[in-house]
Amino acid sequence: MMNVILRPATVADAAAIAEVRINSWRATYRGIIPASYLNDMKLEDSTAHWTKVLQAGSSKICVFVAENDEGIVAFASGMILPETKLGLDAELTAVYLEPDMQRARLGRRLVLEVAQACRTAGATGLLAWVISENKPARKFYEHLGGELLIEQGFTWDGMDLKEVAYGWKDISRLINDVPQLRSLH
Repeated sequence: MMNVILRPATVADAAAIAEVRINSWRATYRGIIPASYLNDMKLEDSTAHWTKVLQAGSSKICVFVAENDEGIVAFASGMILPETKLGLDAELTAVYLEPDMQRARLGRRLVLEVAQACRTAGATGLLAWVISENKPARKFYEHLGGELLIEQGFTWDGMDLKEVAYGWKDISRLINDVPQLRSLH
């Protein structure tokens, strides 16, 4: 694998982040989310969303990208929650990788960056949501020591889905454990 660097995202990265997100969704959620929805995802809409997030410049939000010689190949974001959810005060809001970059240990490196940024901003715990049928993501969070907290229904753009929450009640433990994990599943 080429050298990959991790760095904080900038507004100039919004389109590349949007492209990674769409590519990841189309590969990961095929068969889980209707193909028509995945095919209709618009780069312009996602770019506008990420531009707004990155322009906000909030100390309560962090976004990191993984970049190699070909460009941005993955990203992750997190935030300090305005109110605790399930007893946790920060959320890992996104971890998306280009399909050919999955299982290259980038996801866990990005989670570590987000966890460290959230801890620096005062967080003590971390929450992550995933569509329940996304078995690889669930295994990933379980491998990182995430505790299954709840499974519930939710509606996304008119689709009725199920999601699960994983949590780390001690963000420092997550930060300390991630570098020692040897394999990703």
